Amino acid sequence: TTTLVSFTVKEDSLRADEPLLQLVGSYMDPVFGYSSASSYIEFSLPTNNVNFGSNFTPDSLVLFLGYNGFYGDAVSAQTLMAYQLTEEIHADSSYYSTKDFSYDPSPLSTQTIAPLDGDTLVKIKFDSPVFTSVDSEFVDNAGLQAFLKGFYLSTDTTVQGGILYFDMLSQYTKLTLYYNDTMSFDFIIDSESGRSNHFTHSYLGTDVEAQLNDTTLGESLVYIQPMSGVKTEIQFPNLEKWAQSGGIVVNKAELVMQVEASSQVESYSPPEFLFIMGAGETAAIVDQYEGASYFGGEYDAINGEYRFNIARHVHGIINGEIQNEGLLLLVPNNLLLSGSVVSGNRVVLGGAKSTTGPMKLEIVYTQL
Repeated sequence: TTTLVSFTVKEDSLRADEPLLQLVGSYMDPVFGYSSASSYIEFSLPTNNVNFGSNFTPDSLVLFLGYNGFYGDAVSAQTLMAYQLTEEIHADSSYYSTKDFSYDPSPLSTQTIAPLDGDTLVKIKFDSPVFTSVDSEFVDNAGLQAFLKGFYLSTDTTVQGGILYFDMLSQYTKLTLYYNDTMSFDFIIDSESGRSNHFTHSYLGTDVEAQLNDTTLGESLVYIQPMSGVKTEIQFPNLEKWAQSGGIVVNKAELVMQVEASSQVESYSPPEFLFIMGAGETAAIVDQYEGASYFGGEYDAINGEYRFNIARHVHGIINGEIQNEGLLLLVPNNLLLSGSVVSGNRVVLGGAKSTTGPMKLEIVYTQL
């Protein structure tokens, strides 16, 4: 093994546009403090040249959201609020998790929801149909989205329970306009529909806040949280010295991290995967190109640990071929399909000098 230094740092703002899941909700984590998620969504026409007819009379507007689970307290009901956007979202633009879009502060709906395990749908009826009798024709998406820029979904932050996951590509997700007593029309989410997630955190009074202010506390525990929360930096201050007594060939090098058992409760399961990247100018780790089965990072629930094989990276540092700039350990983003912008799973790990489950780098090598 070799000396490690570990500490928690703030995560950067993450790209959060067009994610697979929209996150909405808030909760107070006993370890990480307060977190909230909200979403911006825009709808499209299923076809061009839509005409509701000369006697068009809108009755109501209902938002249907495909439900895909939660993170936090499943029992707690939350008050979901929907607002009409006054600023356009563009599907071909990149947005980050700190981006705020303007919206009308008067909610279109304020509704208490408490989805159960097995539920696939959440239904939100707006107080206003939004459309009027003159809004009966839309030539294309540009026309619709100039009129209906989208919606902002959030929850009452004083009523906290967890983070709800909504699948925007679900067969259940749609915006339905009911009109002329018996007629209805469905607006959809497609490649021309802009979407983005937004996250906030407060670590006030938590051990996470203490460590962000004093990195030496990372010797005991380190913290990792998605949704633009926190990540862990790991340094190997003495690796270069291994080659002072002669050439070294690294046959295997595993970075092993134990989950702090006391931090895990049923409502807060750890991430399925973690990821490591360079903390310096070069983000990529050469070992990751060998594939996930070699590189590792999957949570081992039996042993309560994560492992990464970084033999090529360590060999390169020892032999002066790679800069020793440290690593960052985080929940991966995976091009918005899974991970940091579409899940709330966080984890506490043993730090480099933990007395119960220290982080370690196990090296198998040959002295030349």
